[in-house]
Parts: sequence; C-alpha cells; structure tokens
Amino acid sequence: MSVFDHKKNINRNYPAESGAGTIKLAGNRINYTEQHPVSVSEVRLEDLQYAYVVVTEEQESFLFLFDHHRHYIPAEDVGFKDMYEALSAKFTFDDAVFFEHIMSIQPVKKIIWRRTYEPTYDILTGFTDYSEGFEIQSPEKEFVSWDTTYEELAKNPYVRFKQSPYIQKISKFAYPIRLGNILLRNFHVYYDQMREDVSVLQFYSDCFDALGTDKSYDDLKRILLKDLGIDRNRFNYEREDQKNLNYNFGGMSLSICYTYDSKWNFDGGYTALSVENKRDYFSLLIDQPYEEGMVVSNYALLPEGIRVSEDYKRNSKIKRRPRKITDQFGDKPIIWMDERNSKIGFSSRFFSQVFDVKDIKTIRIQNVLPAKGVGGSSLEVELEIPQGQYAIVMKGDCRAFDSYADKIKALTGKEVIFEIEYYDC
Repeated sequence: MSVFDHKKNINRNYPAESGAGTIKLAGNRINYTEQHPVSVSEVRLEDLQYAYVVVTEEQESFLFLFDHHRHYIPAEDVGFKDMYEALSAKFTFDDAVFFEHIMSIQPVKKIIWRRTYEPTYDILTGFTDYSEGFEIQSPEKEFVSWDTTYEELAKNPYVRFKQSPYIQKISKFAYPIRLGNILLRNFHVYYDQMREDVSVLQFYSDCFDALGTDKSYDDLKRILLKDLGIDRNRFNYEREDQKNLNYNFGGMSLSICYTYDSKWNFDGGYTALSVENKRDYFSLLIDQPYEEGMVVSNYALLPEGIRVSEDYKRNSKIKRRPRKITDQFGDKPIIWMDERNSKIGFSSRFFSQVFDVKDIKTIRIQNVLPAKGVGGSSLEVELEIPQGQYAIVMKGDCRAFDSYADKIKALTGKEVIFEIEYYDC
C-alpha cells in the first residue's frame, strides 16, 4: 500500500532525455545502464521500499529507488519518462511533489512513495525479564536464554532459515517473540560469523508502525523508559538526522535507532531495534588439552606493543595466553615452535593463536604506511586449506615485524613474504 494515494492535475514536465544511459522496464525489473563509468544495475520492484525525487548540488535530477539497495536513476537517461509513468501508475507516486521538484535548480530530497506494513510490534505490560532472554509466542510458549548458542538456536523447531536481500543467511521465528514488554514479529539473527558454538551475539528487528513513521521510535522509547528507567546505564541522543536510545543491563545491550532524511541518509520508515550480547564466556578461551601437553622447543620474543586479536567470540582460534608461556616469558609477545605437537604459536600479553605446522603455507608481513590514519603492520599466515585464505595473527605499529622477518623464517621454517605496502588513507 502507498502512503500517497492521490493524483492531481499538474504540469508534467520532464528533463530532456539527453543522457548517455538507457532505462528499460520489464515486468518487475528495471534495468538501467550508465556509460560514465559503464555499469548495469537492476531494481527489483517487488522489494521496493521507498522512492524519492532527488536533485543534487550539481543540479542533477534523479528518481531514487530503494529495494534494499540504493538506485539513483538519472532523469535525463533515455526511457526515464516511460519508466516513471509506469511506476507512478503502479505504485501511486506523489506526482505533485515529483513534478514540483524534478526541474529544481536547488538541492532537493523529497519522499514520493513509501511501502507501508501492518505494525510489526506491539506494546505489552507486566513483564520484567529483559535481561534473561526472549519468549517465542508458540502455542506452548518457549523462553530462550540470551546464553543460547548459534548451534542450539538453529535446532529450535520454531526457527526458519532464509536469505536476506544482501545474500546473508538469517534465522527468523515461526511466531512473534516477546522481549520484555515488546512483542516483535520480525526478530532475526544473522548466521554470518566464523563460529557457532558461542552465544548469539546480536539480534535484530525492524519495527514499523502503520504509516512508516517515527511513531515506532516514540512507542518503543516510552516503554523502555518506563521499564528500564533513566539511569547511568542509559545512553541516548536525539538529532535532526537520527534518534538513538541504548540500555546496558546484565551484560546485554538493547538499542533503538530511527534515521531521518539527511545529506547522506534516507528516512527508512522504521525503528531499528537490536540486542547485543556483551557477556564474557571465558571457558571458550581455554584449550586445556593443548596447554597440558605443550612444549616450547624454540621461540622468538617480539617487541612490546604487539597484539593478538581479542575477538574470541568470532574466531575459535583465539585462546588465552598459555600459562606455561607466561611462567617462562612473563608478558612478552612471542612466537614459539612446539615440535612435539607440530604446532606454531603466536601470543601477546593476554591472547594467543596456535596452528598446526602443516596448515601454514607462508607467513606474510603487511605494512600500512601512515597517511590520514596512523598506519600499522600485521603478521599474517597463508593457510594451505582453504587455498588462498589468510589469517591475521598479530598486529603492531608500522614496520614492527620488519627486523624480525629472518628470525621468524629461521624459527618456523616458513617463507616470510613482504606484501605490497599501501597508505592508510
């Protein structure tokens, strides 16, 4: 359904179709081709969410269409008029606004159509369990803890897997879910990370009211302020371009955000709600079998400031620094060979990564030269399988690893390759 359902007798002047691009409408597809640079794009009309008339500071006029991807269709391209007339008839665009502005010599960004939905949320009362999890509103309601892992959630009989418009694997629920006093009809999870034996890191929901306005934000803000209060665990800002409210509780972070029209963004018509799991799961950092049987056959100490990634919730390779390493070398960054177990280990002060020797093809040093950014350096391993895949094992300041290249090669027996440097722009 369209927000705009009126037509008026208006002056329907179009820019002359003198552009180098071409536009063709066939069924539910718009294919448009640009020449400078050459590009071919497709709009999927069944996924169309909103349409704008846009005039840039350079006085270039466009029909902007959003089908989960941004499309600026030049009003001067061949075929624009026929396409616009067909779309306007199909979706009931606000022609009065379009023709008022399409010939403007001033910058313009005006909505002419928005898809509307049945409300995707409801406000409830009587619940206080925000920090514990959420409840699936199945015939026999099921409560799901925030500590549930991706693997466990995937086995839930009420979970359905789909593909997002951005070709990502996502899970949705066969029934609405209750989050505290908020009922959500499109709660979902992206299954796009490296490990699934960790608790789900983030849940999402696009909250639409009946007209696709910021009423959704006001409704959600009102119940969250009532239920969670105003205290030091709350963070919020409200600007002309965006409103945001965030709560931290029990190791979880709940946020709502509404985005308005601005120079770079468009009003999406919904409030983005997300729940992020910030809890620590230290047991995931312990590799007890290896720590008990490890042997340091040889080693190379590295300078202070070398870091190993801490993101163990996404990378199962990241573990704590083995106690044997700390007992023998203190907090110093180190690379060690374990000939008994055929392992190569990399460790900073708190974290480590350990690989089988046979799994590493080469070791790479990538320097990023200071420019607008500060630059830096990374030590990477090229893996045998899958072929062509790299893993960053350590980071430091620019050229931090250069003087250690020969030592690393002698220690590991692996070729050390310097990658082409580039600037941190």
